Amino acid sequence: MHSRPVCSRALGIAGALAFVLSAPLAAQGKGYTLDDILGLLRRHVASARVLSLAKSSCVTFVVTDDVDTRIKRAGGTQSLVDGLKSVCNPNGPGGDSATKVSSGAVPIPKPADPPPPVDTAITVRLRAAVVGSDLTVRALPQLDLWIISPRGDTTRVSTDLEGRVERSFKPGVYRIESTQVYEMNGSKYKWGLYATFQKDAGTIELTQKNATVETVTVTSTGPNQAQKDSIAKDSTTKALAAAKKSRTEKELFDDYRSGLFTVYGSQRGTGFLADSSGLVLTNAHLLDGADEVRVMLDSSTKVYARRLVVDNAHDLAVLAIPMRRCAKCTPLPMFDSTKSAMPTAGDRVLALGSPLNKAGVLSTGIVSNADAQSITSEVSLGFLNTGGPLLNTDGYVIGLNAYRPPVTQGAGRISSSVAAPVLASALQRAKDSVTSARFKVVTDSLLPVVPRDPFPSEPIAAVSGLGATLDLHNYRMESGPFKVFMMTPQVMAWREVQAGKALADRKRNDPKKAGSWTSVDPIQGWRDWSDYLGERRAVVVFNVTSDKTAFPFYEPDKIQGIDEGNFKDMKIYRDGVEIVPVEKIRIPAMLNADQTKAAGKNVAMQGIYVYRVEDFAPRAVGTTAAYTISIYDAAKPAAPFKVMVLGSSVEQMWKDFTAYRFGGRR
Repeated sequence: MHSRPVCSRALGIAGALAFVLSAPLAAQGKGYTLDDILGLLRRHVASARVLSLAKSSCVTFVVTDDVDTRIKRAGGTQSLVDGLKSVCNPNGPGGDSATKVSSGAVPIPKPADPPPPVDTAITVRLRAAVVGSDLTVRALPQLDLWIISPRGDTTRVSTDLEGRVERSFKPGVYRIESTQVYEMNGSKYKWGLYATFQKDAGTIELTQKNATVETVTVTSTGPNQAQKDSIAKDSTTKALAAAKKSRTEKELFDDYRSGLFTVYGSQRGTGFLADSSGLVLTNAHLLDGADEVRVMLDSSTKVYARRLVVDNAHDLAVLAIPMRRCAKCTPLPMFDSTKSAMPTAGDRVLALGSPLNKAGVLSTGIVSNADAQSITSEVSLGFLNTGGPLLNTDGYVIGLNAYRPPVTQGAGRISSSVAAPVLASALQRAKDSVTSARFKVVTDSLLPVVPRDPFPSEPIAAVSGLGATLDLHNYRMESGPFKVFMMTPQVMAWREVQAGKALADRKRNDPKKAGSWTSVDPIQGWRDWSDYLGERRAVVVFNVTSDKTAFPFYEPDKIQGIDEGNFKDMKIYRDGVEIVPVEKIRIPAMLNADQTKAAGKNVAMQGIYVYRVEDFAPRAVGTTAAYTISIYDAAKPAAPFKVMVLGSSVEQMWKDFTAYRFGGRR
């Protein structure tokens, strides 16, 4: 077992950046950031020592209530918080003689707040009325309408006593549907039309011209017209009362979003809080093969979860999370037959997903079939909202969404929802296990999350265009049958650019197969790869794969057997203490995994582990910490391969983040 750097030296990232950071902050004359302070505390540097360092070089932040809380969570004392308030900072650069800026120090100004988002909503006015045979215009009060957006989002509105309604929507082509037949003066009216919502478009009229009209036949034994009008009025009054109690899809989502979580197992999906004791419902397939389960409660809170019930037959699982970390989370109301009706064909339903995702958080559709075991509907399901709740229009959870990708290309999507009776049974089993003597309390330790601020775009653009001249010497390591590629945001972008060029070259050289190739780098099979690139997430990614694969793995058609180097797990230790990753995942190490398996070859896996850069910060005394990587092969899990991370690699990583730590956030 040994470590050896690979690749020739050429132009490095250091040449693409304006300055570097390789000495203690005080020696550089720079102010300490909040991340610096938190990093020192997490490495158990005494609060008094931290305060002394801060006073020597100023700080780049102001102590707010949020900063106070974060410092104390990291182990800081109240005296440290009070002391930092007097240290020179952007709002108080002077200070007393003990806290004046040292020679050459340049406090970093607080970044300007981003401009408020542009409100593109416009006011839309609707009016519902019919013209009688005597040319009298009769308004239609309390008419309930569905307003369906181009994306399928649905809003329920109701006309006022003058038959009018006014709401704000984004421009686009919308469908307007009446929720029920409106009966008046011996005729039944029902609307279903498309209308363009645009600025200054005037009032959209709903009349008999754009309605489906059916004449009611009156017999001598039936009620007279006055009685019919009275019945219609009573029906409208009841509908109005029901509408006041119901909520729009957006209102339901806003009410429930604090109970929607992102679940990280072997895959990423959604989960939701089904009970105030901390029980979370999600899909069982998200947990397959995962050695641990994590749940993201909000953008800054991630915790461990414990499996209580795993029902593979119904693809559902019940997890337990520490409710102390979720005090403001709202449990979603489970279906109750005494308060709401079971779904039937034709009912409208809503599918919700984790609010941390930018797509698929809310979709609507119509039930096509439902029984006590499952529900099928037209809602759009994908990996982003699998494991989320299916709601009826009363706001009750009637199912658990389950999505599995097609087995073969071009096959239909396999998606359905597990029905409420099955969920109720699983929840009861979970509650019984919580009250048993064998139940082990879930740890409430907080886990690291992705930093909120994006990485600056300038260094990414500078490095991604270097091509073959980029020196990868400090980013590559090997041990036994494995090779490790350490990627900062610049290197991730460079890798994506190289993959794009390789794909273009392959299509140009072999046009007959060009249509079948969509990617050439197996890391693109990582569902979050594009998110990390597009959002410029400020993290360090370690990619571990077999040394039998080509680098950077541009072999979409090659079928090869890999007997060694089947990745199972990885641990990184800093001065002997394990670093907890932000995220970790295993995916196939080749693009043609299905063909490789069909050929009787072993499908080797690769590992993708995400870390915060602060975990690789210099020690408090300014020296580089010692890092060791243990890589576990699936065939030999008891004998990990060791990789000593060279100090030059850690220093290179630290230099790559200079612009992020001391520059802008563009």
